Amino acid sequence: MSDPAQRIPRITEAERTEEVRAMFAAMEGVGVTNIDNNYVLLTFARYPALTKPFLEFNRHLLTTSLLPVRLRQIAILRTAWQRRARYMWSSHLRMSLRLGLSGEDFAAVREGADAARWSAAEAAAIRAVDQLCKHSDLDDEHWNALSHHLDRRQMMDFLFTVGAYVLLAITFNSMRVEREPQLQELGHQHGVPESSLGAK
Repeated sequence: MSDPAQRIPRITEAERTEEVRAMFAAMEGVGVTNIDNNYVLLTFARYPALTKPFLEFNRHLLTTSLLPVRLRQIAILRTAWQRRARYMWSSHLRMSLRLGLSGEDFAAVREGADAARWSAAEAAAIRAVDQLCKHSDLDDEHWNALSHHLDRRQMMDFLFTVGAYVLLAITFNSMRVEREPQLQELGHQHGVPESSLGAK
């Protein structure tokens, strides 16, 4: 299934202001490459004053968070699947493959917490993501199950990660951010969530 046309078009080279160029330069300075092929950054560049502080926060979640990297990626992927976020799911398939996750992991993320592949901590994280996505809260059972494996700061990183990616799911889906060709291919290989609103 092809992606729909974006509701907010990606910024063009001719439209890039000094503020936008400075934002891109800052992103390159922390290791973000190939910006000209990054549809999210090219879209978010329409509003640098909003984008820059959010990207600084998101950089913490992806680089200095205290969560184990594998658990973090599983939580993000499950959030993307639960919130039916096609771009986010496909993008984090790519990142997760670079970080050592596999197609078997992705299939298990789609299946949920009862998949045989998970450790106790990973299953607890998936159950917590599911409850957060449904209720915006964790009951004592889910809190205690996850906090058995994570300390207080890690629990905060976990909650902020799920919350940030719920926000991104809303943003990507509503703005109809298109997937780059590589992400479309990854989605073809590993499945993509379908919109709750029907075909986009």
